[in-house]
Order: sequence, then structure tokens, then C-alpha cells
Amino acid sequence: MFSAFDVEFAWIGLGAAIVLTVVLLASDALRGSRALSRWKDPAWLGWVAVVVYLFHNFEEYGIAADGAHHAFPDSLCTTLNQGAYPECPIPTEFYLFVNIGLIWVVAVICALLARKHLLMGFAFYGIVIVNCFFHIVPALATGTYNPGLLTAVVMFLPASAWMISVFLKHQDPPLGKWRLLGIVAVGVAANGSLPLTINLFLNDVISRPVLDLLQLLNASLILLVGALLLRPAPFFKRRRLPLRPPSSPPSGARAAACLVPTTHP
Repeated sequence: MFSAFDVEFAWIGLGAAIVLTVVLLASDALRGSRALSRWKDPAWLGWVAVVVYLFHNFEEYGIAADGAHHAFPDSLCTTLNQGAYPECPIPTEFYLFVNIGLIWVVAVICALLARKHLLMGFAFYGIVIVNCFFHIVPALATGTYNPGLLTAVVMFLPASAWMISVFLKHQDPPLGKWRLLGIVAVGVAANGSLPLTINLFLNDVISRPVLDLLQLLNASLILLVGALLLRPAPFFKRRRLPLRPPSSPPSGARAAACLVPTTHP
């Protein structure tokens, strides 16, 4: 059955989410540039993606909105008609390979890289956007709650809407709708690969170690595609992406510029 860490990792993530929330709102430590509003700063928004997913993780693997503990594994198994644990054949470590690789590693790397490569601050939102609908659509279809639904509605939905607005309207030069579609496509592929690899395992096509390894490779896909989207392509109209957020010149430099005499013909 589940190890102590299987059960406790969501609580560790909750603690990290609370600390990161305070740092995000009370300091400039996680901002890429003070010349931008924090709400339009890709580096800052990259950390917001980490935070909302850690809270979401807690609803799935900590305490769900209906009071159930560690509810997502049983919910997934029953959805796939495999029965609840201990009968469910999906390996218990599968959930750690998905979430540790995806959130604790890849999402954090995306946020860190956004200080130099702005697009990486948006890269992880493909997972957030698509996972949002993976929770909301089944809830609307069945009229029942699923673990993660509350945070999908109150965190993922507004965060995704704001990210799309910033991506399309508040970046100079514009990042372009095709890059946004690329980010969402990665989210579809990453989320869709989970049930696919599970079914391959259940049908004895792949082994247990391969199932676990594929979750790490799946997470790394976000970094790979994010790096590819940084490169200009013909359908992106070859717009050069800025490497860094814009920075304000030091006040002394502005004052010196004002003192430079201007000559007239």
C-alpha cells in the first residue's frame, strides 16, 4: 500500500505553497523585473503556477473539499473501473512519479528559467489550463464532485484566464497566439498521456518501471517544447523574443540624460 511519503508529500507541498504565497505577495524576491507590474511579470506568474498547483495537489492527495483524505488515487481507479485500493492494480508510486517530476521539478525549473527566457514563465500553464477542464467537464457531466475540482475552479480557472490575457495583450513584442496554442497542446499531450500509459500498463504492454519512467519523460516534455517555442519559426512571423524582462534605467542615469545639452542646427 501507500508509504508514509505517498501520504505526506501533499502536506509538504501545502507548506511550500503557503510560504511561496507570502513571498510572492510581500516581497520582490520572485519577480523577474521591477519595471513590470508583478501581475504582468512572466517570472512572477511562473511561480504563481507552482503555487496554485501545490494547493491543487493538496486537495487531491491531502484533504479533499468533501473531507476525504488522499482521495485522488481511489477516484482515478474507480473512474478506470479498477476498484479502489488495495484492489486497484495501478502502482502506488505512480502518483509520486507524476507529481514530484511535474510540479516539484519541472514547474520550478520553468519559473526559474523565466528570469532569462520570458516564455518559460508561461510554459507550465499548459498543464494548468488543460487539467482545469479535466476536473470541471466531468463534474458538469456527472453532477458530482471529484478531488481537485474546488481548486480547479477557484485557482486554475482565474489563473489560466489571466495568463492568457497577459500572454496575448501585455508582452512586447507580442508572443503570438501560435505559441499559446503550442503551450496548450503540450498540456493536452501531457495530461492525455497519463490515462494512455496507465492503460498500456493494465494491458501488460509496458512494465511497472517503464510506466514510472514515462511519467518523468512526460514531465520533461514541457521543458523541451518550451525551449523549442523560444526559437523563431515562419508561422511565428520570426518575432524575436526578449531574453529578459525590461528593466528601468537607474535614476542616476535618467538624471544624467536630462543634463546632456542638445544642439540645434
